[in-house]
Amino acid sequence: MLSRLTVISLILALSTGLVLCDTAPAQAQADSTTVSADTTPPPAKAPAKAASAAGPFARGSKRGGIYGGAGSTLGNTYVILGVGLAYFIHDGLEIGVDAEGWLFQDPTIWKVSPQVRYTVWQMGKMRPYVGAFWRRTFVSDPYDDVNSWGGRAGLTYASGRGYAGVGVVYEKFDDDFGTDSDSWYPEVSFSVYF
Repeated sequence: MLSRLTVISLILALSTGLVLCDTAPAQAQADSTTVSADTTPPPAKAPAKAASAAGPFARGSKRGGIYGGAGSTLGNTYVILGVGLAYFIHDGLEIGVDAEGWLFQDPTIWKVSPQVRYTVWQMGKMRPYVGAFWRRTFVSDPYDDVNSWGGRAGLTYASGRGYAGVGVVYEKFDDDFGTDSDSWYPEVSFSVYF
C-alpha cells in the first residue's frame, strides 16, 4: 500500500537547531574618582531582553539541520541525505525549506520542500506540532518531475538542550508517479539547539 517515494524505513533526522538570542550590548562605565560640573553622566544601561518561555521555538530562533536515512521507490532502495533551514516568525510558528537527495540508484531523485510548522510550546515537555508543505521532486530521465503537497502532525519531547519528535506525514502527488497518488509515512527526529 505504501509506495511512490514512500519512505519504507524511518528517516532519522539528526538536526542541529541554532537558537540565537538577542541581547542588549553591554556598555562599559568609566571608572572616575573625580566629578566635575562639566561631566555628563554615562548613558544608562539598556535592559536585557528576557528569555522567551518558548525556548527553542521562540520568535527569532533559527534552525539548521542535516538528516539521513533510507527509502524505497520505483523498485529501488535509496540512501537519503538532506539539509534544512527554518526561522521562527512567531513563538512556535516556523517557516523553512528542506532539500534532500535520494542517491546511489537510478534514477537519482532530488526534493525541495518549503514548509510551515506550528509547535504548541506552552504545553511543558510534551509539545504537539502540525505543519504543511509543498514539494517539488526532480527526477532524472526518463521520468518527469512531479509536485506534491502534504501535512504532518506529531509530538516533540523537550529536555535540556534538545528535543525528540515522532509523528506521521501525509503526502499527495499532483501528477502520476509510481503506483499511488498519496502516501502516509512515519517521521522521527532528534534535535539539539544552542
